[in-house]
Amino acid sequence: MSNFSNRKKILAVLLTLTLLFTTVTCYQFSASAEDSKIDEYKDKISEYEEKIDAAQDKIDSLKGDINEVKNYIQELDKQVAMYQEQIDAYQSQIDAYQVKIDDYEAQNQELENQISDLNDKIAEYNEQIEEMNRQIDEKYEELKDIIRTNFINGESSALEVLLCSDDFSDYLTKVQFLSSLADYQQGLIDGINADMENVNATITKIEEEKVVIYDLQAEIDAKIAEIEVMQTAVEENQNAVEANQNLILEKVNENSNYLSKLNSQSSGYKDKIKQYEKEIAEFEQQIENLIKSEASSGSGTLADSSGLICPLQYSGTYVSSPFYRNSDGSYHGALDLCVSGGTYGKTVSSAEAGKVITAAYHWSYGNYVVVDHGNGLSTLYAHLSSISVSKGQSVSKGQTLGKAGSTGNSSGPHLHFEVRVNGSRVNPANYISV
Repeated sequence: MSNFSNRKKILAVLLTLTLLFTTVTCYQFSASAEDSKIDEYKDKISEYEEKIDAAQDKIDSLKGDINEVKNYIQELDKQVAMYQEQIDAYQSQIDAYQVKIDDYEAQNQELENQISDLNDKIAEYNEQIEEMNRQIDEKYEELKDIIRTNFINGESSALEVLLCSDDFSDYLTKVQFLSSLADYQQGLIDGINADMENVNATITKIEEEKVVIYDLQAEIDAKIAEIEVMQTAVEENQNAVEANQNLILEKVNENSNYLSKLNSQSSGYKDKIKQYEKEIAEFEQQIENLIKSEASSGSGTLADSSGLICPLQYSGTYVSSPFYRNSDGSYHGALDLCVSGGTYGKTVSSAEAGKVITAAYHWSYGNYVVVDHGNGLSTLYAHLSSISVSKGQSVSKGQTLGKAGSTGNSSGPHLHFEVRVNGSRVNPANYISV
């Protein structure tokens, strides 16, 4: 019986190790994809780090030269965009880590459930042992009573039974009774032995289940240790994201402060301003001509009665600079939109369905997109940190066009939003509600 129990225990341990090996192998196969992603994002982060350092060297070489103001601002904007891309890589790495953490936690929960089931089974075994011990005690007490009675009365020989019998029939009855009593007594002994073997077998099962529980708990502990390592990595990435966001704000402020420190009274600066204004006017005329040549024409009304939606779909969106005209004929032909709590990186959505007629970069508008909505109505989105669409692409209402930023000639993160009818700018406030 002992050898049989040992063989069963060894078989159970081997089966458990096989299952654990299979589980770990399957997980390693499924986790390899996430590990690959994490390594890929680490490489991207390092790559952006090198690009940012190179951009800083170029910025330093341009800083202080009034003739290089435009290039300086462009390089600063590019560096800000790279910081944002690095933030995206950090965030993607965080997401990949979180997938692994969630997977580990799900596996741990499954292992905890297995342990709970095994503990329930052990409790059932203990109840069975308790019941079998109770039955053993009852049989043992009954056996003791029989033995005690036999001892007190003394054992009767066949001759004594014959002499004490009334007749032969009575003799046979008494002999049969004594034989049945002996069989019953032997049955009690056999039953006690069988019950004790069952108790020992059940105890062996409990020990086998405890081995499985021990192995499962060890696996849980190992996964918890790995989760703690990954959570530390997530926290480090989150700190890196926050640091990059602070660097973006510093760069934006650096841009603004640098412009304000330039000698606005110098003839060179005034000439540069005039040149800027000329280039901006020429560029705006190019946009108007582009819309007239490639976009639709008409009354500017839409078939969709719901009208345009605000391109920044956030509850904290507000107008930082309205559409206005100055007495000298110049005017701000757009709404500048911001989001409370931070505009940089917010999703910019298409105000209406339509077709992208240009998605490009200009030193003044930065990254910008123009969408034709039909019947002469078009919209323009400028100073984007990144662009998600391309020229000729059809977009739906609310589809992402890019991310808000501060590229081009911008004093800070915001969305420059224009509405045009047949190429001419009109007040966007008549089309959207903020």
